[in-house]
Amino acid sequence: MATMEKQKDNEFEQIDLEKLKEEKKISEDKLKLIEASIKGLKVSEEELKSTKPIVREEARLELTEDTKTKLIKEFEQSLPDWVNKPWMYVTPKKANQVESWLDSWSSVMLDYTKKFVIHIVNVNSLRETYPFCNKKIRKELTIDQIRDIIDFLETKGFALWINDRTKFFEKLFAKILGKPLTKKIRAKIEWKTKEEFAEDLLKWMIETGRVVEVHSLYDLTKYEQPWSSLPSDDLIHVCNLLVEKGSARWLNRERTIISFEATKVF
Repeated sequence: MATMEKQKDNEFEQIDLEKLKEEKKISEDKLKLIEASIKGLKVSEEELKSTKPIVREEARLELTEDTKTKLIKEFEQSLPDWVNKPWMYVTPKKANQVESWLDSWSSVMLDYTKKFVIHIVNVNSLRETYPFCNKKIRKELTIDQIRDIIDFLETKGFALWINDRTKFFEKLFAKILGKPLTKKIRAKIEWKTKEEFAEDLLKWMIETGRVVEVHSLYDLTKYEQPWSSLPSDDLIHVCNLLVEKGSARWLNRERTIISFEATKVF
C-alpha cells in the first residue's frame, strides 16, 4: 500500500480472509484493500478510488429511449384530469385551498419521480417537464410554485433541499433578513424509504445470485437498479441499515467494500 500506518482498535482483525475467499467471489484489488484493513493499515485515496460510489449531479436511473417512451405513455395515462385545467396552474388565495392545491401537485411530483426513478430533481428542469409545463393548454408552474410544492413535500418528510446550505455568516444574515440568501435549486425526493430500498437491495442480491460476490460501493452504482442511482450518502445509509440488521458486513475500514448474507433477511 502507498501509505501505511497501524490503526488502533481494529474491528476488521476478526475477518477470516481464507474463509472469505472460499465463500465469496472477490477480485484481487478488493482482497488487497480488505487485507490492509485486517492488518490495520491505511490506504491512499487513489487506491480507494475504484471502490467509491459514483457521485451524480442529478441522481436518476439511466433509461433507454424505448423504456422512456413507454414510461412517459404510462405516466401520462395515470395523471388526473385536472392537469389539463388552467386553474390548477394558479396558486389559490385561500389558505385551505392552498394546502389542497399543494397536496395535489405534490402527489403528482412523487408519482413522476418514482415512475422515472429520479432521486434528485432540479427546479429548472421540472419547469420544462410535463405536466409541470403543459404546452397543450399553454400553462406552466413558476419556479416559486415548484419550490412551494417541494417545501410542502419536505414538511411531509418526502423531500430535502440539498443546495441551500450557507456558511455561518450567510446563515446569520439570512436569519436577520428572515429569508435565505441562496436559491433552492436541487432537492432529494424520497418516494421510497431507505428501509424499503435496503429490502429491495438484499432481495435483488439473493434473487440474482450476486449475494455470493463481494461488492464495492462503485459496483452497487452500476447495477441499473432503483437503488443504484441513489445519492451516494443515501446508498451508504441503505448499506448501513443492512449491516445493522446483520444482513451485510463492511469488509474494509473505509467502508467501501461490503458483503451480503442470504441467511439473514428482514
